Amino acid sequence: MIPTNIVVCGGGNGSHATVASAGRFENIQVNVFTRKPQDWKQEIVGLTKGSPWESLGNFVGKINKVSNNPQDFPGAKLWIIGGPAHVHHEILQKIAPFVTKDSFVGTLYAQGGFEWMCRSVFGDRIKTDNITYFGLYNIPWLCKIFKYGESVRIIGPKTKLQCALSNLSRKEELFLLLENMFQIPVLQAPNFLTLTLTPSNQIIHPARVYAVFRNWDGKQVFQPSEVPTFYEDFDDFSAYMLQILDDEIQAIKREILKRYPHFNLDLIIPIKERIIQQYGDQVKDKSNLKTVFRTNAGYATIQIPTKPVQGGVQLNTEARIFWEDIPYGLCILKDLSEMLGLQTPGTDKMIEWHQKFMNKEYLKNSRLNRNLLKETGAPSKYGLDTLEKVLGIQEVPQQIPKL
Repeated sequence: MIPTNIVVCGGGNGSHATVASAGRFENIQVNVFTRKPQDWKQEIVGLTKGSPWESLGNFVGKINKVSNNPQDFPGAKLWIIGGPAHVHHEILQKIAPFVTKDSFVGTLYAQGGFEWMCRSVFGDRIKTDNITYFGLYNIPWLCKIFKYGESVRIIGPKTKLQCALSNLSRKEELFLLLENMFQIPVLQAPNFLTLTLTPSNQIIHPARVYAVFRNWDGKQVFQPSEVPTFYEDFDDFSAYMLQILDDEIQAIKREILKRYPHFNLDLIIPIKERIIQQYGDQVKDKSNLKTVFRTNAGYATIQIPTKPVQGGVQLNTEARIFWEDIPYGLCILKDLSEMLGLQTPGTDKMIEWHQKFMNKEYLKNSRLNRNLLKETGAPSKYGLDTLEKVLGIQEVPQQIPKL
């Protein structure tokens, strides 16, 4: 049997875990497209100790080829991006000339407007070359690189995956391949908007970071022991801020359904229910939002990103908790809210606080700054400037603007 040739794009946590998982199997040939091929070994070890998969032992994923040139992967059947949403568009542009007919192109994590990016980059080729794009509702596991290019900790696997795809006639073929790669059941998500409106990290991270550092002046130095963990130390104020952001997403859902009641947004459920549904018995205390975070084994030991400075550490404002979660998370929610005429005081507060440390002004006078749209994942950036265009109810050109 000829193995299926796949390319894992990016060198992040999810890419490492994908290689460790899929590379275990003889019927899958795994390649890696990364800026730093020299730092990768020929195998990636997935460390399962302390996870629900500990009894399976460590995963050892073999790599066929590592390269920083997408031309080096002829005949790839599936390309899957493991990097954060703010680099998806750049990666798609790099690989597009080398994606061949009948291929699958997807991402581990389709928040951030992945569908709009694919339509912008591939245009008419989606039909003429039968390119099917897809995205997962959530990354298959919580994971953390242990040693770059060598090993990754697989901490909290999901019990099931949901996937949206552009061509339903190829669902069976794609889902079988994904289940072989991840060893987790894959179900169909109703549409890509569902994935865009379930931005777990992009509301969890800003709420938590703001709760911990809300009085930070950008200069104060901390001792590492002073910085709480992301989740195990989750406090009442973090839960309060997260609830505000989650309520604003639910308001978007309600307003869309008020106008188009038959549009399927069933998967957009409150964040507390969603985490319990995803992690099941890994959550020991399901009584409230705070305890769900504090007692979820799948969230154990994760640290808030900091950087070493003289005398201690500071919040790392160059991390994806800023550069993914704000322009490719909250700015998308803000754009949709403006289309719907909704007020979003919580989202506004989070964007305004974070953008101070990014030297950006995504929000100006409580409105999205149209001059910075191109630096976000907002649908208006792609010419999708009405709800009807976003839902596909109002006809828009197949080839939305190339960026």
